[in-house]
Amino acid sequence: ARGARPKKADWSEGTTKKKQAGVSDMTMLSKITNEAINENLRQRFENADIYTYIGNVLISVNPFKDLGIYTPQILKSYENKNRMELAPHVYAIAEGAFRNMIAYKESQCVIISGESGAGKTEAAKKIMEYIAAVSGGNSTSIKEIKDMVLATNPLLESFGCAKTLRNNNSSRHGKYLEIQFNGGGEPVGAIITNYLLEKGRVVGQICNERNFHIFYQFTKAASQTYRDQYGISGPESYLYTSAAGCLDVPNIDDSSDYADTLKAMSVIGISSAEQDGIHRMLATILWLGNVQFVDNGEGNSTITDQDIINFVAHLLDSNPEMVKKALISRTIETSRGGRRGSIYDVPLNIAQARSARDGLAKAIYDRLFDWIVVRVNKAMQARSESSYIIGVLDIYGFEIFDQNSFEQLCINYVNEKLQQIFIELTLKAEQEEYVREQIKWTPIDYFNNKIVCDLIEAKRPPGVFAAMNDACATAHADPKAADQSLSQRLSACSHSKHFELLNSTFTVKHYAGDVNYSLSGMTDKNKDQLLRDHLELCKSSRDVFLQNLFPEPLAEDSKKRPPTASDRIKHSANELVTKLMQSQPSYIRTIKPNENKSPSEFNDKRVLHQVKYLGLCENIRIRRAGFAYRQTFEKFVERFYLLSSKTSYAGDYIWTGSSKDACVQILRDTEIAPEEWQIGTTKAFIRHPETLWALENKRDQYWHMMATRIQRAWRRHMAHKHAMATRIQRYW
Repeated sequence: ARGARPKKADWSEGTTKKKQAGVSDMTMLSKITNEAINENLRQRFENADIYTYIGNVLISVNPFKDLGIYTPQILKSYENKNRMELAPHVYAIAEGAFRNMIAYKESQCVIISGESGAGKTEAAKKIMEYIAAVSGGNSTSIKEIKDMVLATNPLLESFGCAKTLRNNNSSRHGKYLEIQFNGGGEPVGAIITNYLLEKGRVVGQICNERNFHIFYQFTKAASQTYRDQYGISGPESYLYTSAAGCLDVPNIDDSSDYADTLKAMSVIGISSAEQDGIHRMLATILWLGNVQFVDNGEGNSTITDQDIINFVAHLLDSNPEMVKKALISRTIETSRGGRRGSIYDVPLNIAQARSARDGLAKAIYDRLFDWIVVRVNKAMQARSESSYIIGVLDIYGFEIFDQNSFEQLCINYVNEKLQQIFIELTLKAEQEEYVREQIKWTPIDYFNNKIVCDLIEAKRPPGVFAAMNDACATAHADPKAADQSLSQRLSACSHSKHFELLNSTFTVKHYAGDVNYSLSGMTDKNKDQLLRDHLELCKSSRDVFLQNLFPEPLAEDSKKRPPTASDRIKHSANELVTKLMQSQPSYIRTIKPNENKSPSEFNDKRVLHQVKYLGLCENIRIRRAGFAYRQTFEKFVERFYLLSSKTSYAGDYIWTGSSKDACVQILRDTEIAPEEWQIGTTKAFIRHPETLWALENKRDQYWHMMATRIQRAWRRHMAHKHAMATRIQRYW
């Protein structure tokens, strides 16, 4: 007996059932090939069924339109339902994570992966919406936390997302949100960890892309007060928002989104003075982009319009001459024998001055974004002691463009790490556990991308990041010489079959495809150091908000090499992996059906490529051959001991055997078919989720029966008590 037969999948119990296309769980496919998976996804996409399971892994195909499947009624229908009772849905994944946290008292995480434009950010938002709706607690502080968690979406989208060629709302940073719960399943706080903001987008975008959303929201919908104080007009007035030729995006209302952003700031508790400071920094960045340079006749740069410098100085609350000096010259300090030497002001040419201007703008925005995340975390600090967390990971997707640089390398490296987690926990670890637990099993081959991760992050032999850091340590003032130095050092990576070095590019053979990276400017982007002149300018400002964005001291005599951008992303990625490994994972694998953002186009070649590199075929094979549930003997008995008269406290018999024997006794007494379970050396294994749900149903029925017996006994007691009282009254 595999347990109760699940209801036929449907969006909700109260809706008209529509005809199902393909299979809703691809472990049920009659033929397991990449082409069969692709065909099943196509049939379901054309039937507006964007969600499909592979066991407990959700495959989500971006529909590029609203399907009306996220209503409050549909959300409510998934509450307290097991995964197979209703149609596949992101709400079912959220429900499973939340109920598992409560039932098994273990922290959970939802890992959402896929390439740019596949729908990761929307999936993360739906997970958060569901958990906020079904989690307990009616107190003011708990409601406040729920509101703040939901408010982080519009706020961080405005400052961290942008329109790209592939995606109108592309995350240009990574975000891991950990919602903290008390022992009763009530949210008491939350923490956001931010990863690698693409700050280069602030100062330049490729044709038909946009800067971060907030700049268009601000320039289109700013209040008259801000327009007057900060000189704000439309986005066409600023180089940083107009140079790429895209001011508006279909289906994005910048003015309406700006109202949502301001509301989110208020919900989180960002004060009016702090909001003024945020907008002042945004205006400073916009006006910095309008500073232009010309040659002074001696090969050095000079400012074309002093009035713009004066206004930037006004926004920075600083001296105009100091602003000008920070943009057209650089302070160089010589040293002799380890001692400080002379200090020189070296004039910059036009290209160097533009780089200095852009560097200051990027530094201010990067610090502003970090300040917002810290401020949000302060507001969402746990109101009481937390016992468990549910983490939701929304991070930039894999990217392959015609021109790929340092940003794409970092993004694709993080995606390699996430793919490695998926392999470690669903493919490699599962098979290793079967061997360790002596479970009968037929091994299945798969590609382990650890070799690609090592190629990028290894210190010895030096990987790509190590070669970049070596090039930074000996970088010349001439960027071309620095790139040539990097090219020489990257030759050490040529031993790997996943790496190829050409004249001005190198290729990494990622799990998602071969990506060709340009060497030009890569060393400079990796160095990513804040110029001393810029730090002095910001710290000397009379604006307290700006000063707080740059808290580090000026005098630093440390000879230790400061961390590079690749150092920071490597550290962050490994820290993220450690966090994710400490929780029980749920997976959402997102797929992009076409490159045109079309709700009707399903590009078979494009989807088939994603099916292959996501390893869905291997995932299905392992899932079909494996076991859906495994638990230690002790925890299994602790949860299900009531289902056997031999192991429960209800009978006269007292169990004296081992936990392992108790598991066998429970499974036999509940009449679970022998082929549905195996006993390992330390754990009990159950093959299908339906069998586990049958056990859970029996457990619920037992408690219901016991509650009924207690109620019946209580009513008998109260009736007897009433009768006795009546007799006493009569005698009296």
